[in-house]
Amino acid sequence: MTTENREDYLIAILRLTDGGTVAKTTELASFMSVSPASVSEMLKILSKDGYVEYAKYRGVKLTEKGLTEARLTRKRHHVVERFFTDILGLDHQSAHEEAHRIEHSISDSAAQKLCDLLGNPTDCDCQCCVNPCKTVTGAGITITAFVSDMGIGEKGTIDYIKSENSEVTKKLMSLGVVPGRELVLNGKDAEGNADITVNGSSLIIAADLISTVCVDLHN
Repeated sequence: MTTENREDYLIAILRLTDGGTVAKTTELASFMSVSPASVSEMLKILSKDGYVEYAKYRGVKLTEKGLTEARLTRKRHHVVERFFTDILGLDHQSAHEEAHRIEHSISDSAAQKLCDLLGNPTDCDCQCCVNPCKTVTGAGITITAFVSDMGIGEKGTIDYIKSENSEVTKKLMSLGVVPGRELVLNGKDAEGNADITVNGSSLIIAADLISTVCVDLHN
């Protein structure tokens, strides 16, 4: 059994059971467009490996282990899908199909970096993240500010870019203004354009762009 095959089954069970109820073998077979016999064989393997509780003629539900893996997979899918729609400008259907292919191969750490880039949008699977962000835990640096509100000489770590315009995000990324990098505000002109240093590189960023960059301030 491949990881992809296992995760597909766990996601399907999650969708049918909402993480708590029991799904019938016939329902799962119809949902996945496979034969009931194939489903029964797979469920025996998943049960043996501790991912599901399965009893013939009674149905299947996820164990805590299976629920966690299913939700992690779904979270990776959501993050990749948002990246394709919000950053690359793909339509939702194309983004969904691409995300389905990638959700099995992208690592949790890479998915977390994409999530940081997107501003850590929360969803129902956030609590299962391997390394939950401060949006979920409430921990870590608590003082945040948009660069446009920073004082001259203040420093911080870029947290996220808040913009519904994917072109703004792409422009800032091309300049090296990405989450996780250190930023220093060196000065501002009368129009609000900012002179900043990001990871040692000096940049002049237009006011409309810099107002979308949120930073965790250093004490």
